[in-house]
Amino acid sequence: MIKLQGTLINFIERSTYKGENGEVPTKAKLQILVENKRANGSLVKDLHNISIPDEKIPMYRDKISKDVTVDVGIISKSYSFYGI
Repeated sequence: MIKLQGTLINFIERSTYKGENGEVPTKAKLQILVENKRANGSLVKDLHNISIPDEKIPMYRDKISKDVTVDVGIISKSYSFYGI
């Protein structure tokens, strides 16, 4: 398991959208600002949008502007994070 640590910038609530087969629910998402150190020592900040399972929503809802650690997995060659 991988842990992603950074500052929680925004919490995006669950919602629904109209799909071909009716209403489709979406997962809640976290927007986390992560600071990475480059080989030359400079710091770069990356914003990651991470979907999380419904049961973990209460863990993050009140943590805006605070440092958080999220258990994540990786999807794709370039990688995207998703909460687990």
